[in-house]
Amino acid sequence: MKKLLLITMFGVLATAALTAEGGVEFSGNIETRWGVAAPWTDSDTSAGRFTIGTTTFTGTIDAYFDNSSALAEGSVTYDAVNNSLEYSVDELWLDYTESIWGLRIGRQKAAWGKADGIDITNVLCPSDMSSLAAMVGDDSKLAVDAIRFSLSGNQFTADAYWIPFFTSAALPLDEGNSLRKFVVPETIEIPVAPGVNLPVTIGGIETPELAIWNGEYGLRVSGYLSAFDLSLYGFYGWDDTPILNYGMTSEAIVVSGKYERMAMIGADAALPIGETVLRLETAFFPQRHFQKEEGGSLQKNQLSALAGIDWMPSGWTLTAQYYCDAVFGDLDELERTDAYQHGATLSVSKSLVNETLELSFSGLIGFNDFDSLLSPSVKYSLSDQISLGASAYIFLAGPDRDGKYGAYKDLSSLCLNAKFSF
Repeated sequence: MKKLLLITMFGVLATAALTAEGGVEFSGNIETRWGVAAPWTDSDTSAGRFTIGTTTFTGTIDAYFDNSSALAEGSVTYDAVNNSLEYSVDELWLDYTESIWGLRIGRQKAAWGKADGIDITNVLCPSDMSSLAAMVGDDSKLAVDAIRFSLSGNQFTADAYWIPFFTSAALPLDEGNSLRKFVVPETIEIPVAPGVNLPVTIGGIETPELAIWNGEYGLRVSGYLSAFDLSLYGFYGWDDTPILNYGMTSEAIVVSGKYERMAMIGADAALPIGETVLRLETAFFPQRHFQKEEGGSLQKNQLSALAGIDWMPSGWTLTAQYYCDAVFGDLDELERTDAYQHGATLSVSKSLVNETLELSFSGLIGFNDFDSLLSPSVKYSLSDQISLGASAYIFLAGPDRDGKYGAYKDLSSLCLNAKFSF
């Protein structure tokens, strides 16, 4: 049924586009990516096993006439590791724009904030964490079904969003998913019987009722001044990952969950200084729900911030960032152990051979546990349409605790990919 709907959607839009009097553009790509667990990972469970095996076709139809436009983008992905075929509507919207205002209705994406690879104010669209391929991909955000009303002038823009239908983050909860154990443990020790462990099964995850009063709301206002750019953000909606609860039967621990309300106010700024750009971003989450160790949640105030610098001298691109996150109050009952978490990122890239060869490296380190993620890569363009690449995703544990990134140490992978664009 999903396949039929996707084919029908593109058929209708293609027919409409070919008969439209305005402009029509059709583009897309086919990309395949294969990854294998690195030799130094666990020899019994990981080393030499395939971690990524995806081939994806993405097609986009962009039609426009006068002040009106429409876009449809969908993808079909075959995952050889999980032997599955998935279809998705990535974006599907209608847009009308006048000189100072515009209206967009439908399934759409928006990236908030100026951080690179770190979410500070970027809360409008949920994340795809369903697989390693999705997590390390260039675009790990899902679209939301929304109405966006925009105002624009010479030195400002403003976007107001109403999201009537809730879209959660895509989590690896299916049986056999190698990432499932990072969301819920395979077994849990019974508190009243130390040393006795029961297997964990996943029950229902309660989503917000589909009702008009359960919508989400977002606002972004940006100003473009002579010396710097400044944006302000506001969001009231739902946290896109659930709070978990644990129940016990005679045979298993049953995990259930529900999504809780969340609010955010934030700001960012970009200040050009010669060949460099200084970026600042911060967000405050009042009384956000945090997971308790025994299930359920406690509400705490949270503050996140980031400072970054971009430097682009003669073919080089260098980005460095420091980020931090603080939760206020007593954390004794929470799964989170550090009130103040912080880290840094570094990204360096260089184009060579008439810009046909690109070498890059990105890294992230958490200063609480000194765990890290390192990712070198190389890409070579055979033509304007075809490129080949190789990359690695290396997760390193900290000296005392695995940490957020070190927990994935046995998923460290060496990858090859090829892409054809049209």
